[in-house]
Amino acid sequence: MQAFAAVGQTGSFAGAARKLNLANSVISKRVKDLEDFLGTQLFIRTTRKVNLTDTGYSYLEYVRKILDELEEVETRIRHKMDKPVGTIRLAAPLSFGVQYLGPAIASYLEKYPSVTIKTYLSDRQVSLIDEGYDLGIKIGHLKDSSLIAKKLLDCRRVVCASPEYFKKHGKPEKPKDLKNHNCMSYLNLADGKAWPYLEDGRKKWQSVSGSFLSDSGDLLHEAALSGCGITLLPTFIVGDSIKDGKLEVVLKEYEEIDFNIYAVYQHTRHLSTKIRTLIDHLNECFKGMPI
Repeated sequence: MQAFAAVGQTGSFAGAARKLNLANSVISKRVKDLEDFLGTQLFIRTTRKVNLTDTGYSYLEYVRKILDELEEVETRIRHKMDKPVGTIRLAAPLSFGVQYLGPAIASYLEKYPSVTIKTYLSDRQVSLIDEGYDLGIKIGHLKDSSLIAKKLLDCRRVVCASPEYFKKHGKPEKPKDLKNHNCMSYLNLADGKAWPYLEDGRKKWQSVSGSFLSDSGDLLHEAALSGCGITLLPTFIVGDSIKDGKLEVVLKEYEEIDFNIYAVYQHTRHLSTKIRTLIDHLNECFKGMPI
């Protein structure tokens, strides 16, 4: 497994051999033995490059988790340590990560210096299992029932705009009124074509249109502050501007409920110490934080 993982991560048998300080022939034999045992091809070999097959790519994600957990256990045994060790691959939304994760991760690493955290920030939909992440920060409704979720923070998603915009264009009183406004939409939400709302306990969608769409909530926030239009964003992005009176919230009675921030991870019989302690630390850092 170590030989296979090294080839998969370096993209070559020579690179894997250097990484593990072994001969090329040893790496090649170990990978072939693994393929024979599994009864499937893990790599497509060419004269210039080694590429993972679809099966090999899926297998690599599981192997990396197994090797990481094994490294953690072995290190704790060797050093008689109860504290977490090893690497954590953490995926989080870009805006939330930039605003909130830095201090929380720094204080965790000060407490547990034997842990390394690789943090990947992106607003796209990330698959923890398929992409090999140990832990993810998810915002809003959870679709993947195979993941375990622990709530970290309460959050709202609000319709808002600057007072200047509302003074010039008026305020929508019902979701259907949004058709008469320049709605600046988040592209990762229904491709920016519709906004969700709650009416009579049921989730519905209102079609919207506007001259400015983006996959960055921070960019939409800045545009809203400038009076460009109305936007729908979570309060961890626009909360301070609302408190300062720079943005006003409308359609409060139609807001979704339970739009929260969660730590999510793959279901496993034994949650590793490093993941458990990081979740507990994040929960403690964010406890009672207004957002």
